[in-house]
Amino acid sequence: MKRLEYRLCKDRHGAPLVTLDSAMGNGQDIYPATLRALANALLQVADAAEQTQLGKHEHWKSGVIELE
Repeated sequence: MKRLEYRLCKDRHGAPLVTLDSAMGNGQDIYPATLRALANALLQVADAAEQTQLGKHEHWKSGVIELE
């Protein structure tokens, strides 16, 4: 896994919601160092979800974090 793709959106009550668009799991082997990088990236996405303001006609904002 080299990149984490996501969309920041809101649920029907207006609470921050994230849709992960990257292939995760399904038998994928992940080394501990990659898991730590993924955990750090997920924390960044969670922070962005809480801080992002969507415009009146925006349904989501896309983002990508490159994992090395």
